[in-house]
Amino acid sequence: MYKMNKKFVGTVTIILSVVMIAFQSCAAPSQTATQPKEKPMSNVKTIQVVNFNLEGITHDDFMGVANEVAPNFAPLPGLMSKVWLSDNGNNTYGGVYSWESQEDCETYRKGELYAGALANNPNFVNLYDKSFDVLDGPSSITGNLKDQSPKYIQVVNFNLEGITHDDFMGVANEVAPNFASLPGLISKVWLSDKDNNTYGGVYSWESQEDCETYRNGELYAGALANNPNFVNLSDKGFDVLEGPSKITHMQ
Repeated sequence: MYKMNKKFVGTVTIILSVVMIAFQSCAAPSQTATQPKEKPMSNVKTIQVVNFNLEGITHDDFMGVANEVAPNFAPLPGLMSKVWLSDNGNNTYGGVYSWESQEDCETYRKGELYAGALANNPNFVNLYDKSFDVLDGPSSITGNLKDQSPKYIQVVNFNLEGITHDDFMGVANEVAPNFASLPGLISKVWLSDKDNNTYGGVYSWESQEDCETYRNGELYAGALANNPNFVNLSDKGFDVLEGPSKITHMQ
């Protein structure tokens, strides 16, 4: 590491100021509106996102398997919830797991259920498995906004460029209230994998239409799509498989 000179620090400060202005101008809360209160994200400390493609079985086959095996996931130590995902049009399936700790997630990854259901399953190919720390500060503002089950899950990831982890944390805490007021948003959990410079969020929506409205709006453009400090943007959406998800503790 090298010591930053004053010119570099000034540049970063300017960049952050521009980002903050862009974020706030996209969806600045009304001065008369009630500011969202912080809500604890229970004991969730780690989010695991798993995706795969089906090979040799159909969507309906997978639905049958999911409903049958879901009870095996429900008692996993440290599992707060698993939301089962489906993008039938792109043959992509998976789940968002909420864990009490990274250690609980690693125990699952090393166990027989993971090996049999995912790692060594010939019908699930192109396995993607990433875990993230939950950013408690902004997540406490955008988590648990509504007491209902989601119908659509959006998973967003990106890398930072030109700003640091600490810079991002400052921005996230500042702009979180703008996300809390999005129509149809049930929760947004803010994600961080500092070691791999990967950040993002898991959004739970009332409907896909609400998600598309967000994607086409000013907040998305300013905060994500046109943000020079967030690069390699990945944005994927999934229908929630309600049957197995209810078994594995989805609200």
